[in-house]
This record gives sequence, C-alpha cells and structure tokens, in this order.
Amino acid sequence: MEEDAILPFIPFLRRQAQLAIAYYADSLVLNGDTTNAAIGNINLDDGDPADTKHYLAFDGLRHVGLVDNTANQKDMGGAITYAALLGARARMVDMTNRFDWGHPTDPEDLVYVADVETADKIALLDEVITVDKMGPNATVLTGQQARIARHPLIASMAVPKTEADGKVSTIPANNVKGQVVVFNRRGFKVGWRRRVKLEAERLPATDQSRIVYSLRIGFGRYSATGAASGIEAADVIYNITL
Repeated sequence: MEEDAILPFIPFLRRQAQLAIAYYADSLVLNGDTTNAAIGNINLDDGDPADTKHYLAFDGLRHVGLVDNTANQKDMGGAITYAALLGARARMVDMTNRFDWGHPTDPEDLVYVADVETADKIALLDEVITVDKMGPNATVLTGQQARIARHPLIASMAVPKTEADGKVSTIPANNVKGQVVVFNRRGFKVGWRRRVKLEAERLPATDQSRIVYSLRIGFGRYSATGAASGIEAADVIYNITL
C-alpha cells in the first residue's frame, strides 16, 4: 500500500469505500426489515438472516407495500405496463386524512426506483420509446427511460429481483421477478446520528493497516395514524415478468 503499489492505492480505497457505503445506505432505506427470524424477512424470506445484515437496522420502503400496508401494492403477474406505473399513484392517496402522496405539486417529490432489468423493460414500453409519444425524452434517442409522467425513474442494483411474492428467496434461481418501488420523498426522512467516520489502525506484526468505516443512520416513515399500517407515501409493484 505504501511501497509496492503501481497506482495510488489509498485514493482508490477511499473511492471504493465511498461507493460501498452509498450502496448499502441506499439498500438499507429501500430494503430495511427488522424481522430477524427463520422466515418472513423480505430480504431472506425462507432463511434466518445473520445478525450482522445491514437491512436489519430498520424497516424501509419496500416493507411498506409488502408488509405494513398491503393495500399499497400491485401483484403484476406479468410484464410491466405504463398503466401499472401510473396506477401506483392512485394507491398513494389517503382520502381519510386528506393526503395525496401520489400527485405532488413538485414532480421531483415522487420517485420510481426499479431493479435494472425492470428499468430496461420500462424503456421499451410503447408509451415511452418513440419520439411521437415522448419527444426528446424518447428512449429511442436516450437509450434509457428517466421519467414516468414527469417523475424521476431510477435504476438501482439495491432493488433486488425476487420470488413471485415480492420477497427474496435463499435460492438464487427463484429470484427472477422484477420490482418497482414508488415513494414520495416528503413522507420519509433519513437522519444521521453520526456521519461516516474513518479510523485507521496500524498492525505492526503483519506490516498492515486496518481501515474501519462506521456510521449511525436512522429512517423516519410518516404515518397519519401513528401505525405502520397507516403509511401511504410508498407503493410496491412486484411479480414483474422479465
């Protein structure tokens, strides 16, 4: 690291660590599930997660539609459609408490996040691919779809492919279905107790250095009722054929 490297190794490690921390922070917010049992965790439906798994820290966005408020979900049971993507917005309307999370005044507040394969399928939908329908944003010109009805669409490796029930199996071959998470940013809040902290420790006996990154992050989810079942600011479309 200090004498034999043919490239600047420390900057390389720093960049890789930043990318890793960003990925796992995104994954935690999307996939968080505190269920630590032999079955039931949305990230390991038929297995007991190791106690060190990052997603055990708190319940996240996918947990809303798959577990907390199952009215905010769509079992696609086939290929993704533009109508299904727009349909998620209607399920995010809370008529009782007069909150319309699905049709925000600021289009940037509503975000679609999909696994990368589903995002590629969305880019091939008839409603978005041609110039006559999408103008300069048509995927035939851009190569990817960046918006759904003015709202951002993000392809993320942090959104997993799953079984038909929207949860991840311990058997990788079973995880073949796509998923889209839709959420309103104003209904959730990421909080930092301590931002990323870096500590280095020299190990003279092995002529090595150990670098430790740590952080403390929290996630708030708004519910008008005070219960998780009352969360309306997120929706999940699952069981998408790829």
